[in-house]
Amino acid sequence: MSPLLIFIMCATLPLTWAFSTQYYGNTKHAALPNHCYHEELKLAVPVNDTLYPTDIEFQCITASCRHDYVLVIKHCDRYLLRHGCIEQPPDYSRPYPGCCTQIKCAD
Repeated sequence: MSPLLIFIMCATLPLTWAFSTQYYGNTKHAALPNHCYHEELKLAVPVNDTLYPTDIEFQCITASCRHDYVLVIKHCDRYLLRHGCIEQPPDYSRPYPGCCTQIKCAD
């Protein structure tokens, strides 16, 4: 693929959006059986389940607890804003991915 074609494809996209995934091992909850626990967020997640928490200050995430007590946290990450587009702030009252920063473009 030519560099010019790559540039044109990137320039016509409203943004480049990337999602970040973090893995935390050994998160077995001390008091709740069959739950992972995220200390910083005070979040207990049942094994083999996914939560979409809302109203956590500055956090737009989904949290999954695997059978081996690995906690998988996905959240909105960085993006490149195309000229002519504006970003609307995150809405932490909505579940992931709706809580992510929204991008509006003129075209």
